[in-house]
Amino acid sequence: MVFFIFPENGIHIGQVNLHFFDKTTYLDSNLNAEPIELKNEINLDSIIAREKFLADSIKKVEELIRKKYEDSVLNAEKKIQFPQNDITILFPFFKKLEKAKNKKVRVMHYGDSQIEADRISGRLRERLQKDFGGLGAGAYAVIPATRKISIKNECSSNWIRRTGFGPYIDTIVKHKRYGALFSFCEIEPIIIDSALIYEGWIKIGKPTKSYKHCRNYTNFDIFFTNQDTTIFSYLLSDSIIRVDTISPSSQIQKKSISFNRAPSYFEIKIKSTSSPLVYGIALEGNNGVVVDNIPLRGASGTEFARIDKTSLSEMLTQLSPDLFLLEFGGNAIPYMKSIERSARYGNYFKSQIKKLKRINPKAQVIVIGPADMAKKESTSFITYPFINEVREALKKAAFETHSCYWDTYLNMGGEGSIQDWVKLKPPLAARDYIHFTNKGAREVADMFIADLMDCYTFYKHNK
Repeated sequence: MVFFIFPENGIHIGQVNLHFFDKTTYLDSNLNAEPIELKNEINLDSIIAREKFLADSIKKVEELIRKKYEDSVLNAEKKIQFPQNDITILFPFFKKLEKAKNKKVRVMHYGDSQIEADRISGRLRERLQKDFGGLGAGAYAVIPATRKISIKNECSSNWIRRTGFGPYIDTIVKHKRYGALFSFCEIEPIIIDSALIYEGWIKIGKPTKSYKHCRNYTNFDIFFTNQDTTIFSYLLSDSIIRVDTISPSSQIQKKSISFNRAPSYFEIKIKSTSSPLVYGIALEGNNGVVVDNIPLRGASGTEFARIDKTSLSEMLTQLSPDLFLLEFGGNAIPYMKSIERSARYGNYFKSQIKKLKRINPKAQVIVIGPADMAKKESTSFITYPFINEVREALKKAAFETHSCYWDTYLNMGGEGSIQDWVKLKPPLAARDYIHFTNKGAREVADMFIADLMDCYTFYKHNK
């Protein structure tokens, strides 16, 4: 053990004096010291304020997280939606698009009055034909339901249109053979030497106001049935270039004629002892993309079950579609009075998709849901009730048939967006608070095209 002894008077180092005291002195001095009184200086108000600040901060973070999640879900639902998020459903269609330079790819766009005048279909057609090739306006009726910017047609005045959809079903017709365009045209007879002769003509011109690729075509097709021998005469510059004598057939058949490029005017004359039923004509190329615009005014999308399956199958087999776009729901919404009724509509719509897929098992389907719609109550317009239920029913029908869904309503902006579209300058929607203006239709078409091409880009990177 080592002991250190310090002088009693300390140690002097320069001007510094070091003093030391023993253990006893240290302990005695602390025992006699005054106790320290602890004062309560904790501010409860500041603690409460800080806790509130922390709680508010947590709430704000939670709100931001929730909003970010909701925004991400909304953005996802604005895109093309797939059952079980399986984007590969469209891969077979995209694979055909890649080969469209050598083989024809057909898109059949069915819809209600929102797609009339080829407004949405025409813009989609132009984009696809520009990127993947293709010519012409596709298939349409001799007498279209409404004017189309993509065609320039004339026909003799004795043609009659017979319609098999919506509130326009022709009661004179006692059968349901309406084909893939849900209508046919026939010729009224003229009397020559006391005999009834069915003779009519169709002139096909080159449209001047359509999109660029739509103006040209190399193939003209006509789809028909005929009870008696029928003569088709094809004229170019008033000169007959071909004559077809066609034997009677109850099945829908197709006759075609080809050109190097679309003539300024082309005419077909038809003559028989009874009128053939002409289910449609088509202008297209030998390859590339074809987009058919098939507007069914007043239809709910459940009309496929109401026409003859044989005629539908015969025509679809010849057209050979690769993708169906089914844009419906708007005409059903005003009649929906309950969740159950909306669900029944969805189930019935599902059966339509199944029918199309049975006929064309290799074709894909994209269901395009309805737009926002409003009706007047008192002095203001409100979104129709049950529009959400109808949208969910259509999406469910799509997913349960291994099809895709695209939501027009959400892409417009959701509830109340139709009012906003009406108020815009220039307006995107008409004052009936239901239909798009031409500009609004282009807006919707561009949104859908962007999403479709995003899926194609994903396909290219992951095929």
